[in-house]
Amino acid sequence: MATLAELQIRRDRLLERLESLQRRVTHGDKSVEFDLTQARTALELLEREMARARDGRILRHLRVRSDKDL
Repeated sequence: MATLAELQIRRDRLLERLESLQRRVTHGDKSVEFDLTQARTALELLEREMARARDGRILRHLRVRSDKDL
């Protein structure tokens, strides 16, 4: 298992990458849209590992997403 300092370094690097990513790229008349959920999921996993390394507890979040109006 990685130490808390190693996890913090990984988290910082991932945050830098996530901030530099673009959701939509357009060139001429063509456009591509990227899904950034994998990067956000990896960030959440790292934060859970950091919480576990800090105090031994597992940090859990429940996110509800819907395309329909509730």
